[in-house]
Amino acid sequence: MSSAASRGMSPGVRKIAGWAAFLLFAALAGYVVLSTLSAGRVRCEVEMVMEGRTATVTARGATEAEALRAARTGACARIAFGRTENIRCLDTPPLRAGCE
Repeated sequence: MSSAASRGMSPGVRKIAGWAAFLLFAALAGYVVLSTLSAGRVRCEVEMVMEGRTATVTARGATEAEALRAARTGACARIAFGRTENIRCLDTPPLRAGCE
């Protein structure tokens, strides 16, 4: 609120508005935390090899396919240099992959 608008408000109204803003922020933060925790139900680990370079990455996702995709993307980002290599890496089957 601007200082001009808050000068016309009584202290009680300002206090209530402050608490309402705090509770709204706390509810939003709680929602973000809970939705983030529930999104990572499946955990997958993928090992990728490209031109002698190896990377093993663990990722979480709401589904197994999502977790595998995230792990492959992370592993390829570590071992592929440039867009062409990255595409080739993502098209390569993983050396090892497992989910729980």
